[in-house]
Amino acid sequence: MKIIQFQGVIQEELSVQIPNEDIESIQMLNHDQMVAFNTIMHAIDHNHKHSQVFFVDGPDGTGKTFLYRALMATLRNRGKIGLATASSGITATLLSGGITAHSRFNLPYDVQPNSFCDIKKQKDLAKLFRVATAIIWDEAPMTNKYCLEALDRSLRDILDCDALFGGKVMIMGGDFRQVLPLIQKGSKAQLISACIIRSNLWANIKVLHLVQNMRSMNDPEFAQFLMRIGDSVEPTKLNAMVRIPHQIALPWEGEQSIQTLIDHIFPQLNLHGWDASYMVERAIITLTNDDVQKLNDIIINQFSGEEHNLLSFDEVEGDTHNLYQREFLNSIAQGSIPPHILKVKKGAPLMLLRNIDPRYGLCNGTRLLCRGLFKNMLDVKILTGSNAGKRAFLRKQFSVKLSFAITINKSQGRTIPNVRIYLPRHVFSHGQ
Repeated sequence: MKIIQFQGVIQEELSVQIPNEDIESIQMLNHDQMVAFNTIMHAIDHNHKHSQVFFVDGPDGTGKTFLYRALMATLRNRGKIGLATASSGITATLLSGGITAHSRFNLPYDVQPNSFCDIKKQKDLAKLFRVATAIIWDEAPMTNKYCLEALDRSLRDILDCDALFGGKVMIMGGDFRQVLPLIQKGSKAQLISACIIRSNLWANIKVLHLVQNMRSMNDPEFAQFLMRIGDSVEPTKLNAMVRIPHQIALPWEGEQSIQTLIDHIFPQLNLHGWDASYMVERAIITLTNDDVQKLNDIIINQFSGEEHNLLSFDEVEGDTHNLYQREFLNSIAQGSIPPHILKVKKGAPLMLLRNIDPRYGLCNGTRLLCRGLFKNMLDVKILTGSNAGKRAFLRKQFSVKLSFAITINKSQGRTIPNVRIYLPRHVFSHGQ
């Protein structure tokens, strides 16, 4: 009997634990999910180096993640390897063993029409793709089509197979009604052109549809309202504006309406300072990082406890001519870095802004609860994903910001039971 010993990334994938609820979920699939599950598993069981690429299309709440977890549990229960990836870090944490697509595929940062992934044929990562049975890529519509084409080009090369994606079974998923690829200062035409649906590969992809909204079963009317907006069939008023039902809208009566909004979503806030379930179940969703900063500043000032002001490092090494003034450095405000003055209190919700350890659930977008502050360390509790409840210690660089409020883009892929939406102006991109 031939015994094969695996090491490195292959052994890491084989060691991914299978949650019991994922195994049991197979018996709870609805009709649409079961059709998709059987179609994909048939392709896996009868794959002979032919192109088997699927796209699971469904709005939020139709159970795409539930389906992926059932597929991964089935494969891993058979001792096979299924690679779980997603376009965003927070979505990847919802899949056991999940990691971002950019990290798993070593996609180039500045992807071009003829780009390849940074995968060397003789390296362990290439060996992992050779033994993998299937690949899942969630939230694929957020990704530029050149990333998808780079992966296809690379897998054909390292697997020495000219079939689509090197003959591997590929399962993508998402909702084109939501956020699409980011094209900086791009036109509508450029945005549409960057979508994977505009790739030459799309004609060879089989689309599987999920239509039953499991998350809104108790409110089908609202689910249908969202679908009509997403499909652009909801009747509009002047300037193509959609009328929001009065039952879910707060009238604007000046700046005091912001406080009303905060009180609605965070009732009796001071009584829930250390309540992780209270914090993770609530958020205000808004447009830009500036709007997020404004709301978070208001709420943290009302939050009980001692305030700690953490300052950014505001000097440039080697700047002997003082080209970069401190005032300029302190004014830099981007979504990927904390503000110059980060106000933190024990018990306040935070959001991680970097991928530190995706396997442990510490990735860009993970919501955390601040348990303690030290000179060079933050003590936090993970609030979201499969690692929720675990403690972590962030050292030296505190790549976090408050998360009472988050942007629309940061909210994609999350399930938050109680949300309020603050729209001081029109949204600026498709899917928002």
